[in-house]
Amino acid sequence: MEFIDREQEQSRLIAALSSNAPAFIVLYGRRRLGKSTLIRKVLSSKDVYFEASQSETATQIDMLSKTIAMVYEGFDGPIYPSWEQIILAFNHRCEENSTLVLDEFPYMVYEDTSLPSTLQRIVDRRVIGGEGLRCNIIICGSSQRMMQGLIQGSEPLYGRADEEFCLRPIRLPHWSKAMQMDAKAAIEEYSVWGGVPQYWNQREKYDSFEDAVEGLVLNEHGLLYHEPSRLFRDDAQDIAPYSSILTAIGSGCHRYSDIASAVGKSTAELSKPIKNLTEMAFIRKEVPFGESEKKTKKTLYQIDDPFMAFYYKFVEPYKSTIAMGRTNIVKQMLERSFHDHVGGIWERICQIAVSGNILFGHAWKVAGRWWGKAPVYEEGKKTPVRYEDLEFDVVAEDQNDKNTILVGECKWKGADYADRLLEKLKKKVNVAPFAQGKKVVYALFLREQPLSDADCDILLPDDVILQLPE
Repeated sequence: MEFIDREQEQSRLIAALSSNAPAFIVLYGRRRLGKSTLIRKVLSSKDVYFEASQSETATQIDMLSKTIAMVYEGFDGPIYPSWEQIILAFNHRCEENSTLVLDEFPYMVYEDTSLPSTLQRIVDRRVIGGEGLRCNIIICGSSQRMMQGLIQGSEPLYGRADEEFCLRPIRLPHWSKAMQMDAKAAIEEYSVWGGVPQYWNQREKYDSFEDAVEGLVLNEHGLLYHEPSRLFRDDAQDIAPYSSILTAIGSGCHRYSDIASAVGKSTAELSKPIKNLTEMAFIRKEVPFGESEKKTKKTLYQIDDPFMAFYYKFVEPYKSTIAMGRTNIVKQMLERSFHDHVGGIWERICQIAVSGNILFGHAWKVAGRWWGKAPVYEEGKKTPVRYEDLEFDVVAEDQNDKNTILVGECKWKGADYADRLLEKLKKKVNVAPFAQGKKVVYALFLREQPLSDADCDILLPDDVILQLPE
């Protein structure tokens, strides 16, 4: 697979490494996003790339000396008793403006917690003359929380980085182009592989989407069968709470109290793992449109990563069945429910397409959902006789006019009558509390060309992908 996206990151890296002054660069992000590949794309023959392993400090230092010796002959002759001595020796020996990359930096810190302070002293040599710093240094790691912590607050490396990159999954438009898929197929595959390059790279080895899902995920020997555990281990020793929380959310528990009940923990015990999962972008908090995140009691938690959402809906609950070799049962269940899964991803994609965008003649703020209860009145009565549950897939406020809102309906199913969908949507809006007194712009986000016209804007998968940020 060709190297996809990351043009901005490459440009910034090249600019930093090409400057007259030595640069200290921090790069991190979840595993399999292509961090190492990105770094290697910008290195030259005079640079050294070292990937640490989970071994003792002395072993790691010895491995680094041998790696440097492949570029600078004889470097592995002396014995280097500390990180400071070997890095300074490289700094003395290397060509001017060379780069030393320390990948999987968290493995090094696990074995030597003083390393960040050591690196601080080395990086600070940039401001002195004589034997000052001559080389660039890049540290890289998959432990997102550790890497973030190393450069924040009162930590030794705080304020030292010239460039800081937190790599995120690559967005859908790039995959649609790279894989030469039509929009519907790209969205369906994205609902499994998300924006992770290595997942797509593995998918390319299979003749069909179905074969790839079965071979990589629905097979206890598949490359991605144990993927969540690997990701969690980058950031925690006890991964059980993480898996339990995502299993609960995947099974339909979205409220804090429901998640706690499902995993058998108090809400206080879940506070830290939920916070960590949110920081790692595996889950997100969701509140109804127009309500304050701090004040509302309607907060829901959603799995924010397509692969994780797929895994904890279709794999984790059925591992015993898969282990028995009864994959066909799981595949049948998947066939029945896959469109519902894609529908949830489609809804989120449509929200992102609207957010911060100029559409239908308006500039919109961040889009989200709304859910709640609407009062139902009988004719001639001022007191509601009951309340009915309402939900809207896409709601956004005009950036320049708070009295204008967008309300959209998302459908990932066969062709439907657009006029009927719009009529039904308008009836719901008429009783929705957040829409009273507002000018409403209506939109339908549909998987298939509708069977009838409607007096509103209609966006199909091709249209939506074109509106997504790249």
